Amino acid sequence: MANLDTARISEKLQFRRNRLLDRIRRGGPVGRLQLARTLRMSNSRVCEVVQEMLDEGLILEELTGNSRRGRRPVPLRVNPHYGQILGLDFEAKRMRLAAVDLAGRVDWQRQEPLAPVKDRRDLIDRLLRLIDDGAARVRGGGHRLLGIGLAAPGIIDRHTGTLVHYDFIEAARDIPLRDLVASHTELPSALDNNIRAYALTEWMSGAAQHLKSFVCLAVRSGVRAAIMQDGRLLDGSHGLAGAAGYIAIASEKAASHWSTFHELVSEQALGVDVESKTFHLSDARAQRAGELVGAQLATFANLLDPEAIVLAGKLIQPDGQLWPWLERTYRRFVLPDIADRVQLLSSRAGPFAAAVGAAHRCFQLLFPVEPSLYS
Repeated sequence: MANLDTARISEKLQFRRNRLLDRIRRGGPVGRLQLARTLRMSNSRVCEVVQEMLDEGLILEELTGNSRRGRRPVPLRVNPHYGQILGLDFEAKRMRLAAVDLAGRVDWQRQEPLAPVKDRRDLIDRLLRLIDDGAARVRGGGHRLLGIGLAAPGIIDRHTGTLVHYDFIEAARDIPLRDLVASHTELPSALDNNIRAYALTEWMSGAAQHLKSFVCLAVRSGVRAAIMQDGRLLDGSHGLAGAAGYIAIASEKAASHWSTFHELVSEQALGVDVESKTFHLSDARAQRAGELVGAQLATFANLLDPEAIVLAGKLIQPDGQLWPWLERTYRRFVLPDIADRVQLLSSRAGPFAAAVGAAHRCFQLLFPVEPSLYS
């Protein structure tokens, strides 16, 4: 019993230390006193933990001048040179890779086409080859590689680290991706859905940086949502919350002939290549897709009452063809009491957001702030 109690105390202290690291990483340079107030820890305990982290090289302290009382504040920041994490994001058409340092800053990014995929083995080989190239580049730059974050499309079982299926790549079925990558690289690996990873980047440094609760809706090769509630991504009872692409869109036909959301408004469904600067939809198709997205955004707002909804993907940005119909429909169906409170925000995280978010997800694996059901 004594050993068990000691282990629990040690784990609790580790979580507390990781919360301190996470606060510095997300909030930027901060002093010990502010950390103690924010995390509700005693000054003495904060100083003790900070010294441990300084000794390990996880954080740095810097003198930045004199305060009004003549004492120089010593802000703390995460040491970007402690190591790097690779983040991989893929979808139907492309793969993206990013190297992110411990402070959350992107060192470099790389994109490659993915389609067409021959079979399951071909998909796995191409993902591992890109990771190998990235690992070689990180180490070739003199950096330590700490882990691999994976952002995969479709249905993910985060309990087992498995890509269960993805409608737009037939070969992407029942792939134990997390364990395959961990075994191949001999590094800690984390797997999550790519739009959940995207939302993490928006929360860390994008449009949702100062929000506690928001929805991120992404229209890319498919359609997916991520829900942040009080600073935590909502999992749902089975880890599948946010599968917005599978919402049924009713019509006058029998239910057996209804379509799903991503069968009507995704890049695949609309037959557009958003990487091309000249992609164009007919007015009728733009109106139909914009109205469908706007109606679903109103549903999210009415059901969840978030602070904002972040829109990801070129198709649904304010300068796109869908926007006039999207905004008009949203305003028509959103509850009037929250119409001006739940803002529609354009993504600020960029096309590599999910890859960067995958690296953030791996950081959470390496430095957990609480016990987790998922690896």
